[in-house]
Amino acid sequence: MKQFVSVCLALVLALSALSAGAEAWSFQTSSPDSGFDENTAYILNPPTVPAAPTLKHEIINILMLGVDYGVLTPGRGKEDIKNCHTDSVMMIAVDLTDNRVSLISLPRDTLTYVPGVNGVYKLNAAINCAESFAEGIETVQNTVAWLMGGIRPDHYLVLAPHLVEQIGNKIGGLDIDVEMSYTGHSGRSYTAGYQHLDGVGIMDYARARRNATKNKDDYGRTGRQRAVLNALFDKISRDTDLAYDVLDVIVENFDRYFFSDLSVAALWEMLPVVDEVATGSIGNYVMSGELVMAMKYFTSNFFDQQQRQNIISEVYGVEVPQQRLNSHGYLNYLVKGGFELVKAVHICDRVVAWAKNAGYSGELLQTAQNARLDAIDALSAVDDTLTRNATVKAEKMTSALKQAVANLKKGCGYPEKLSWAIVQTDHWYMDPAIQQYYEIDWN
Repeated sequence: MKQFVSVCLALVLALSALSAGAEAWSFQTSSPDSGFDENTAYILNPPTVPAAPTLKHEIINILMLGVDYGVLTPGRGKEDIKNCHTDSVMMIAVDLTDNRVSLISLPRDTLTYVPGVNGVYKLNAAINCAESFAEGIETVQNTVAWLMGGIRPDHYLVLAPHLVEQIGNKIGGLDIDVEMSYTGHSGRSYTAGYQHLDGVGIMDYARARRNATKNKDDYGRTGRQRAVLNALFDKISRDTDLAYDVLDVIVENFDRYFFSDLSVAALWEMLPVVDEVATGSIGNYVMSGELVMAMKYFTSNFFDQQQRQNIISEVYGVEVPQQRLNSHGYLNYLVKGGFELVKAVHICDRVVAWAKNAGYSGELLQTAQNARLDAIDALSAVDDTLTRNATVKAEKMTSALKQAVANLKKGCGYPEKLSWAIVQTDHWYMDPAIQQYYEIDWN
């Protein structure tokens, strides 16, 4: 049990530290489209979580989320949990059959669809696609389950970065081989080499990314996370009483900087369950791949699908299919042309609804409806291979749909001007015809 406790506490510290300083999007409510079959492009018909595969082993999945709430450095975090993003996402798979714990990190910059929500989002913004904090956590769980091929978290732990300073100071700091000289988010300066870091210093090092002078991307920050984890593992293994000091900090911050569907009592009750597991091995995995600029604005992570399948197979002993319509090339295609078709479908729906309500039943109505179906079929035929035949046909069907809707507008007397342009030109993610958009105001 000692090993499992130290693992959990180290994760609490690292995830809390890594949860600040994110870029994400805020969203305002609109109604999703409906009436599409499961083969329709996800941008028109959001995916659903696939059925969970049958596992050969008894595995408990705990989703640990580090949120950027509670950071006091001006401009570097959120002052209210209502504005948080999940900037660290990790699935802990506790295999009770094989006595094994696996830690699976899903990079916050992973570009993904969110089950039940129209649009494309970074993983750290999935929590914002909801009307409350509780619904946001459920949305993140659904998104992770989709990314994991249907494997769903059983429980969740949400951690805020204020825990870092408190825990770091409680255990007397950590000795870490700092890989670079840099200035932390706190304003402190650090030199390369072995340093004794207090709570603020630990958080500065674990959070360093844009301010890093070496390995400035998220993968570099992951390496600094591992350094913090290793230092914490080592310190707690040499003084196991520190584990209980850290747990005291967690208890003091429950429902303030630490949130879970498990009570404090339930967390304690879980420890004997994993006692045997702790004597086994610990595996570390990252769902990595391409970290590139995508969709004009966002540095994004795209899974190496073969690696994703291999990780799931190794940890869970099941085979899951590769994800579709979620590649770097396909999502860039949406910006270059696919979104234009999506908006045309949205406008068509609005004009058709108005025409029907006005009692119009002319041939132009059926022509527009047929053109809509043809456009949806054309977009759904475009896949990650992006064959020219498919993309050219989608472009032609977009033009045909626009013309059919324009003719219907004239024939039925639709009073509003038709605007095919994306809202604010390039800012596709601000257009409610393309992306379900939330402005967070959680109660």
